[in-house]
Amino acid sequence: MNLLCGDVGGTSARLAGWRGEAARCGLVDERHYPSNEHADLATILRRWLADTGMRPSAACLALAGPVVANRCVATNLPWVVDGDALGQALGFPIRLVNDFYAAARGVTLLRPGDRVQIGGGEVVTGAPVAVLGAGTGLGEAYVVGGQVVPGEGGHCELGASSERESRLVAWLIGREGRASWEHVLSGPGLVRLARFLAEERGGPAPPWIDAPDAPARVAATDAEAVRWFCELYGAEAGNMALRVLACGGVYVAGGIAPRMLPALQAGGFRRRFEAKGKLGSAIAGIPAFIVTHPALGLLGAAAELGVTT
Repeated sequence: MNLLCGDVGGTSARLAGWRGEAARCGLVDERHYPSNEHADLATILRRWLADTGMRPSAACLALAGPVVANRCVATNLPWVVDGDALGQALGFPIRLVNDFYAAARGVTLLRPGDRVQIGGGEVVTGAPVAVLGAGTGLGEAYVVGGQVVPGEGGHCELGASSERESRLVAWLIGREGRASWEHVLSGPGLVRLARFLAEERGGPAPPWIDAPDAPARVAATDAEAVRWFCELYGAEAGNMALRVLACGGVYVAGGIAPRMLPALQAGGFRRRFEAKGKLGSAIAGIPAFIVTHPALGLLGAAAELGVTT
């Protein structure tokens, strides 16, 4: 059984095969392609097929954007992807799912070494699970009653919990027209926090603030921006825990969290996670996990195709 699994974001398209033979079960032939350097997804898929020589019998592709009737209008790319038409063109059926639908499915295939717990107690088996992750944007999903519930909660309005955050919200509205969680919890969001803090200090932003590598440079040089980012991450993770009482755990995925693990463990993330007024005690026992597995979306795409480990 050869399958194609994909996790396609605004920055990178990750593709891999899944071989089902007992001796070789798992992800193979993983390749990364820059999404924004390709005109469409079909071009990337054809490259992967040529690079690997694999002929999959079926595929599941996770995309950053809402999926309706196997069709996706990508959120951070100028693509409209029709899974049925793409499958007909390539010669095998293709199922499209939202990227955080796949992340939520992937959580079911994680092993203990694939995650780091930050606070809370034990997982309650069968209880709701929340999954979120910052990358190019902010994805969110839930698992309730064993069913994945994808959504676009990252685009909900950002709430403020301090005078400084109220100023941040006003600043974002002035620049972006509105203030959403994705405006601060993403690679570009980290840059926005650094720019805002520079203005608050009365100085200019660094000269490289608009460079493509600005998120990585902020992460390496601006401890205050990183600390605030982690606090906001905890606040929204706690919001998700509160909405469904996610006693099955809150999983923080995406490419940024593993690289910020020491900062996320420093205390601000968990403090803001539990800072929910009189209901803080209701979620104090809910465990939060940083997912360290490098290919959660690919695992989820494989799970959607029926594989197990």
